[in-house]
Amino acid sequence: MTGRVVLIGAGPGDPMLLTLRGKKYIEQADCIVYDRLASSELLAYARKDCELIYVGKENHHHTMKQEDINQLLVNQVGNYKLIVRLKGGDPYVFGRGGEEALFLKKMGIEVEVVPGISSVIATLEDAGIPITHRGLSKGFQVVTAHSRKDMQADIDYSKMLDTSITYLFLMGLSHVREIAEELIKAGRDKNTPVAVISNGTTARQRKCVGKLDNIYELVLNANLMSPAIIVVGDVVTLSDKLDFFESRPLFGRRYIVPYIERFCFSYDKGVESAKKQEHFDSELEMKLRDMGADICPVKVGKIVPVNIQRDVFEDALKSDWIIFTSQNGVNAFLWNLKEKGLDIRAISSCGIAVVGRKTGEALAKAALCADVVPQKQTGEALCKELGYEIAKSGIDKTEVNVTLFAAKESNEEVDRYLSDVYNYTKIICYENRLEKYVDNEYNDIEWNSYDGIFFTSGSSVKRIINISKGELPDKIYSIGPKCSEVIRSETGRKCIEAQKSDYDGLLQLVI
Repeated sequence: MTGRVVLIGAGPGDPMLLTLRGKKYIEQADCIVYDRLASSELLAYARKDCELIYVGKENHHHTMKQEDINQLLVNQVGNYKLIVRLKGGDPYVFGRGGEEALFLKKMGIEVEVVPGISSVIATLEDAGIPITHRGLSKGFQVVTAHSRKDMQADIDYSKMLDTSITYLFLMGLSHVREIAEELIKAGRDKNTPVAVISNGTTARQRKCVGKLDNIYELVLNANLMSPAIIVVGDVVTLSDKLDFFESRPLFGRRYIVPYIERFCFSYDKGVESAKKQEHFDSELEMKLRDMGADICPVKVGKIVPVNIQRDVFEDALKSDWIIFTSQNGVNAFLWNLKEKGLDIRAISSCGIAVVGRKTGEALAKAALCADVVPQKQTGEALCKELGYEIAKSGIDKTEVNVTLFAAKESNEEVDRYLSDVYNYTKIICYENRLEKYVDNEYNDIEWNSYDGIFFTSGSSVKRIINISKGELPDKIYSIGPKCSEVIRSETGRKCIEAQKSDYDGLLQLVI
């Protein structure tokens, strides 16, 4: 087998800054060789059978030497069709991507390069600093301040005296003092504006803004961590005026968000049971990130559809009403419909009730509209609205056939109400399965160090307690009454409950 290598720039740190082209290749890759500065969340796009190889470098700790990385890529070409080399920032901006590409070409291997958003541009922008600005900077120069054995790079500071140029130093956090002193010694004014930005474009971003004669003390007192960029020039004076990133309402806050790997289904594309939803694209996480929060996603399970026996399924399609209490139920129902060679005509005579707006949106993707959608997203509200709707028909409710498609552990209150009032059937169409490896995957999390944890289901509470050995942040946020009940019973602690049982309701608790 002879494969090819694609060098991909993973971007500056924020996983949402990966290019669409880069994402496409990560999804297709047979093997991914990745660095420390390439966000680990990007690996969630990879196929389950993709081999992942870490070759990161951090200060003096090298997982693998550059020569060995080069040879590793060559070796993998003999094993796989598509090898992705995932590198932080852009492959050719101090990333040694050029060396790797030349070596591979020399060995007769096909190479492609996918550009990445460089930290040189993105980090400055998220710190409120335009790299060029009319009247302040007509250009920029980027140099590395790091050389072998962590020695300061050989830089000619006498060529950095032009005040109309922005000067940037990469990999120079440990050399801030020398850089400032050498610039002053070469002739730069000691009052020249300087900024040092750490962990740019992420929720961990921190910056120090000062002048050449005091920037070292500021950085020392702030205890900034690498990776960091040093910016010298008048554009730094715009930092406060243009800073949108660190002024977001939840910037600096840290939250744990349990998530379930959801089963995805697209009716027009057919059965996609092997496909998973990228957890960092979920609505709650995205909204928290957009507000500046640092998110620790913790996987608590996986949704797997259940193949319903054909005669049972076809009988259910003759019901007067079909009910869904989650998007998972909708997706698993549509999957069964497609599996059995049926389409929406099979339920043309059924009324459809859903627990809330999001469940209704999942139906809409298959061109189906719900007849009942309660304003309040609870099982009680769903049952009341369904009762009102059925009462309008004038039919004796004991003769009404109602089928719920859900998981085994669905809302007991809904089960009880429907079975007491109607001719009720519950069909288990999916499982919320806990995979064995989950329990051992999060041993390094310092649970008490986070500002809070969000729970959107009772099953997530029980699984998080097993994973965390009972340790949780001080603040526990609950999406609704049923979830709060489980939190209190399982932890013996109080929680903060959303007034509105949806993601926006949870967000209101922390804004």
